[in-house]
Amino acid sequence: MVLSTPPDPCLVAFDLDGTLVDGIDYIWSALHRHFGSDAVRRRQARDDFFARRISYRRWFEIDLELLRQRGADRRGIEELLHTLHPTPQARETLWELLRRGYRLAVLSGSLDVVLAHFFPDVPFCQVFINRLAFDAAGRIVGGEPTPYDLEGKAEGLAEAARREGLTLAQCAFVGDNVNDLSVMRAAGLSLAVFPKDPALEHSAHHVIREPSLAAILPFFPPRV
Repeated sequence: MVLSTPPDPCLVAFDLDGTLVDGIDYIWSALHRHFGSDAVRRRQARDDFFARRISYRRWFEIDLELLRQRGADRRGIEELLHTLHPTPQARETLWELLRRGYRLAVLSGSLDVVLAHFFPDVPFCQVFINRLAFDAAGRIVGGEPTPYDLEGKAEGLAEAARREGLTLAQCAFVGDNVNDLSVMRAAGLSLAVFPKDPALEHSAHHVIREPSLAAILPFFPPRV
């Protein structure tokens, strides 16, 4: 995609699964495989959501019900996360963007436990993500779904921009999969990294296939 005017982003928003965290497309699928959830019910809930028979919140609740039925807890989730790792040069790239004067955000249908596990010290200014709640024994007792996943990601970027006193034209988005299409079309600058679907190549301003996230840095010169 060709940009009509040169971008001048102030905020860089990232997807999480597959973009900042390597080895997975979606953490939800990985969790269900790890704990052995009922695949038929999981698939039915997904189909019901995309057919608009249930809300995103209800889909989230069903996912949690299925995980709880298999004894999913904080310890088991951490065991899965220990088998994953950040995308090559992810941490270094985030800190370099901060050093160059950019604000960072996360806009993802992933889970807060994933972000906390891999990037606990990175000062993201805005984080829109699904959140889990645990009891004192580490069992899942509930959570709060993000309103900004899938088609809602574009609204999420607009909300992040509003909170930061910016326009959408001043926001960049970095993602890897089809659930990022709406926000890529909305962002002033969009980068598809390690793209998982050909549709991203038509929606993103730039496509990056290098295996390191540091390949995005030339698009973000120092602001300070």
